[in-house]
Amino acid sequence: MLELSIPQLGESTKNAKDLVITLLSQEQPLSIIELTNKIKKQYVVSITYQAVRKAVDNLNNQNVLTKTGKRYAISKDWLLQLKSFFDKLLTNYENRTTLKLFNAEFAKEDYALYTFNNLYDLDNFWDEVMTHWADHEKENKDYYSYTHYHWWLVINLGKETKLFTNFKKKKINSHVILRNVSPLNRWAGSVYADMDVKIIENIQKDDFPMVDINILGNTVIQVNYPPNLAKKLQLFFKKYKSVQEMSLKEITQLAHEPGDIKFILFKNPTIVRNMVRSFKP
Repeated sequence: MLELSIPQLGESTKNAKDLVITLLSQEQPLSIIELTNKIKKQYVVSITYQAVRKAVDNLNNQNVLTKTGKRYAISKDWLLQLKSFFDKLLTNYENRTTLKLFNAEFAKEDYALYTFNNLYDLDNFWDEVMTHWADHEKENKDYYSYTHYHWWLVINLGKETKLFTNFKKKKINSHVILRNVSPLNRWAGSVYADMDVKIIENIQKDDFPMVDINILGNTVIQVNYPPNLAKKLQLFFKKYKSVQEMSLKEITQLAHEPGDIKFILFKNPTIVRNMVRSFKP
């Protein structure tokens, strides 16, 4: 259960907890004495060290903050929970709780919907979700990637390498399913194989609308691409035979190509088991 603590950010608030979060959103980590001095200086508020310490202790007990030594920072877990809560709230408000590929039974499961405007922003968030899962998963450490085109390797090879190096360190059992054997996908497969990822070939025709799937333990990630962006990805991967042929300009254009991309998270062990069986040729 999320203990929701929603701060009123900005200079108008005089609440100690709100001021602490406001400051930490701009600069972190900070100690209690640093927070006290900055609140007095920046917001011209008469506040005591004891009041700030009490506010920090409450936020820390609510898992809003994390403590390293004598310094505090905003918890990434809390931020992800808060974002998930508001995304679900917005989804319900806009009457979009019935999503493509979900039936009434699936809608009972925990899920969240996120929308991104380009591949670059999507990749950054996707990486954060996978890193968070790898760092916290204790039981089901199986990962499967069933995707059309491995565009994230083209956009940011370094980030993907770092991610799967962490996966290996955390003893994640990683599997990448190659849906097609275009030269760039073959190259992607070799990159993953070098990082001890198991490669499975299951050749399929491209789906339209294009949907990519990741499985992280008992969690499913479903990414829905708009038709115009899906077509550009397909043409890009058909055009080039190697990464050496690609220009930085075209890669940048692809990364920032506008489109309404849906990123869906939901948990359902039964669906996961059925999907994993379908991945094998």
